[in-house]
Amino acid sequence: MAKFKLVALSTPVAGKEEEFHDWYQNKHLPEIISMPGGVGAQRYKLVAKLMGSDTNQYLAIYDIEIDDPMQFLGAVGKASAEGKLTQTEANDMGTVYTALFSELGERVGA
Repeated sequence: MAKFKLVALSTPVAGKEEEFHDWYQNKHLPEIISMPGGVGAQRYKLVAKLMGSDTNQYLAIYDIEIDDPMQFLGAVGKASAEGKLTQTEANDMGTVYTALFSELGERVGA
């Protein structure tokens, strides 16, 4: 089974931070990992910007294990088109960045 990481960088709409965090943690993460191949997900808050110009303050990393990642992406697209994914106006869609990465090399540990 191939392993992938879906990463999403995002920012809440000003004044809607509480709604954004509730939606992301309690609705969006569970909905996305319920798709074929979804294993788990976790969110992170930016602590220090080191390089680059991205302005997003939040990161979500989704663990995906599936032979064909297009099956996962297709399921997400279909659920979205059918209105089965909970939407929110608290997510600033003008800043969102998402990408899917495949595992490359072995994990290095201490």
